[in-house]
Amino acid sequence: MLREVGTALDITRCRGIIIAHLQHAIPDIFEHVAKDGSSFRCTESWVKKFLSEHLSWSFRRATRAAQKLPENSEDRCVEQFLRLALTIRDCAIFHPSFYVNIDQTNVIYQPSNTSTYEVKGSKQVAVLGQDEKRAFTVVVGISASGDALPFQVIYGGKSKRSLPATTSVQFMEAQQLGFKICYSNTDTYWSTFDLMCSYVSDILVPYWMRQKELVGACPDQECILQLDVWSVHKSVAFRTWLDETYPWIKYRFVPGNCTGIAQPCDVGVQRLFKLAVKRSQHADIVNEALALLQRNQGVPSALRLDTTLPTLQERSVQWLLNGYHAINKPDIIKQVCFYLGAGFTMD
Repeated sequence: MLREVGTALDITRCRGIIIAHLQHAIPDIFEHVAKDGSSFRCTESWVKKFLSEHLSWSFRRATRAAQKLPENSEDRCVEQFLRLALTIRDCAIFHPSFYVNIDQTNVIYQPSNTSTYEVKGSKQVAVLGQDEKRAFTVVVGISASGDALPFQVIYGGKSKRSLPATTSVQFMEAQQLGFKICYSNTDTYWSTFDLMCSYVSDILVPYWMRQKELVGACPDQECILQLDVWSVHKSVAFRTWLDETYPWIKYRFVPGNCTGIAQPCDVGVQRLFKLAVKRSQHADIVNEALALLQRNQGVPSALRLDTTLPTLQERSVQWLLNGYHAINKPDIIKQVCFYLGAGFTMD
């Protein structure tokens, strides 16, 4: 009955619904210990095998070629290291907090509307909500001193009605942490020139000013902002705005098509963030499915998950909080920066 929940089914949703069924029908299954000392774990690999062998389901999705590294990627990474080292020397950047790398990532509310588990051989696959936007953008920033900067979160829409409720406990906690929760003012959920300027002025500059005060640096102490080569970052408008508004910010670009090996956020932070978000989404699915089963005395046909955009947006704030706490670990951030050369250069 899983395909009757009225939504696209990826492995996370299937696993969540199965766990809810098991917790409702056999509450002690996860506590039972077999003779060999092992216990049952509803892992993703077990779920995939179960769906394939017992339900004859397969996952339908589109594929695309993976991004390829340039042939001279190693040389370009060395050039980046030398460029950073030269900037640090010439600008007398003496503290690791004065180096920040930022990166944008999108968080998907639910699986792609063109992808779902379905019976093998099915010629027609129906999925609800094909026209709804199913993601939002998070701008993540880290410094070489081990700090995770507050998130800028961008939801698609043109008014405050596009945002999660501001009265929730989670929203208030996000504000206390310094998160800036914005609407895109466009038809997409991606950042824009105006939002990038807002990120610099409302998150990055206040962070650097606090750090300068802590270490006794002058207000115009130069700092490094490392960016990828996204079109807005490299635009004349954004670079001119940075030069005129904050001339002490020295922006440096990660080599094109090398973010997977040369950008600290991309290499060691985003994966932890997305894993925390995935676990939070999984917990929501289990809790909702279990509540529905208990309310309807275990009737599978009543199991219809709420995948409306307002509900998912309200839940997303807790996902963000969990993701932030997962990456806000100085030892991990310092290790990533050191591995990619930023920390070594600062030393």
